[in-house]
Amino acid sequence: MYQVIARTWRPQRFAEVIGQSHVTQTLQNAIRMNRIGHGYIFSGQRGVGKTTLARLLAKSLNCKLGPAPEPCGECDSCQEVAAGRSVDVLEIDAASNRGIDAVRELRENARYAPARDRYKVFIIDEAHQITPEGFNALLKTLEEPPPHVVFILATTEAHQFPATILSRCQHFSFRAVSFPEIYAHLEKVCAAENVAADPQALSALTAAGEGSMRDALSRLEQAITAFGSRLEGDSVRRLLGSAPSRMIEQVFEAALSQDRRKILEIVDHLVAEGYQLPHFCGQLVRTARNLLVARVSGSNPNLLEAPPEEIERWTALAEQFSEERLMRMLGILLELHEELRVSMEPRFQMELGLLKLVDAERLVAIEEVLGRMGQAAPSSAETSGLSVRESSTSKSSPTSFRASSSASSLRSPAASRPSPFEQDLARKRQAPTQTEPTPADQRDEGSRDEADTPPEAVSRGVSSRVVSGDLPSREVAWVHEVLRRLEEGSKPVLASLLADHERWEFGESEVRIRLSDSGIVRVLPDADRKFLDGLVSDVLDRKVRVQFAEDWKGPSSPPAAPSASSSEGRDVSRSAAKISELPLDGRVRSDPEVAEFESLFGKRVTDIRPRKD
Repeated sequence: MYQVIARTWRPQRFAEVIGQSHVTQTLQNAIRMNRIGHGYIFSGQRGVGKTTLARLLAKSLNCKLGPAPEPCGECDSCQEVAAGRSVDVLEIDAASNRGIDAVRELRENARYAPARDRYKVFIIDEAHQITPEGFNALLKTLEEPPPHVVFILATTEAHQFPATILSRCQHFSFRAVSFPEIYAHLEKVCAAENVAADPQALSALTAAGEGSMRDALSRLEQAITAFGSRLEGDSVRRLLGSAPSRMIEQVFEAALSQDRRKILEIVDHLVAEGYQLPHFCGQLVRTARNLLVARVSGSNPNLLEAPPEEIERWTALAEQFSEERLMRMLGILLELHEELRVSMEPRFQMELGLLKLVDAERLVAIEEVLGRMGQAAPSSAETSGLSVRESSTSKSSPTSFRASSSASSLRSPAASRPSPFEQDLARKRQAPTQTEPTPADQRDEGSRDEADTPPEAVSRGVSSRVVSGDLPSREVAWVHEVLRRLEEGSKPVLASLLADHERWEFGESEVRIRLSDSGIVRVLPDADRKFLDGLVSDVLDRKVRVQFAEDWKGPSSPPAAPSASSSEGRDVSRSAAKISELPLDGRVRSDPEVAEFESLFGKRVTDIRPRKD
């Protein structure tokens, strides 16, 4: 009867075992030195040779020429073990014989001497599935078995073994077979089976094995059954559900050129052709890893999991990326691969993850941003210079120097395009530049300061920093938080009324909001006033009272300071007198705020009535 390739090419000698030299050498030395243990644990992933080495050890112990480091393979004992019909080599499946009764039966069999051979060997496969009671029943026999008994426990999950079992056995950990080793063995098998396979096909079969020689041989069997004696890369990849290597390259080329549309087209093609998106993401992860290795260490075939032809292409592509970007891309793909396993919408998750690859270069590491912020702090010399400037020009903005130096430090000359985070940080820290005032400006400004400062603000101790641009950012944040809570509290009208933060004055126990005398404040319900008092107190974290006052910019402002010229004062007095002589309609329409209101809304005020006190 036909036997599959994985069984036909099972190693029959220690020298034929691939990738487990640390185990084979130790076992052969133990046989040479006659230091054969009574219990062994073989652990490792599937298809790496655990059961095969257990049979080889049994053959070496019971060989007619043995115990021998290499079994002859020709005596009756060797042939019976290879065929699985030896009465002294018992293979037990722990998945179906895991209880205490099965272990008791095993103990009874161990008491009897071998029927013909030198040793009675018990090979227990998937031994981690034995129940705790079964392990406890095996302890004594495993610790002090009869001299003719050898136990070999094979498992893929050694961490589930009790410590009492591990301490009674010699533990051998099998490693995954490397990519070059599987690739070379597949080439050998194809040559012996008269199968012509190109490097791309062998690379796809090797990658599908994922470190398991048996899995790779099973995939080779499947490909030969599907395509006969000639295997091509594209057809084999399609059979295995893997995307063509060219499509993998297109993803990284689109990320390099920041072509978002190409990314979406690739995902659409994958879905239309029926590819499994998690499997495709796994291919991207391996490719990103190969690109990173090629960028760091060059075209080293021992580190790259690819055939020589693909290594050249990956090395050329890796030169176009920086190491930092490749590491960031690999991290993004690893997160995407993990998320696709549980995602309810794998297509959307794949599109989002691949679009992140496009913007990976624009991201800035948090360490770099913090380093730049640390460099943005002014030195002692700059600080002393700043204090001198503040003392000499009291009207200059004290934050303009710090903001400009911070913004300049954030813009690195080597960065061709600042990241969105840098742009936002620079915009927030950039203060409006103020020019040095001229003597005339200083004279006019002094008069305006005295005229614009309400007397009651001085008497009550209310802060006068209310002009545009001088309100501290902390107080602006308070105003914005109050407005946000008003909108969330279903009071959008009140929020819109108080939206101008330039009209807020903050004192120790009082917050004054200056509004023009439009009559809206007079009809404000008491409930809204109390609600506003509590809300502002909550935001400021202290008890305050909100007061409404008239706008200091109106015509009722105090007269100009004596420092202004007398001619200018007389002109202002004449203008005020002329305005006062006008009728009510003329006085209202001559008000600059009314003119600004009409210009803003594009409508003319039609109904003007005197106020009823």
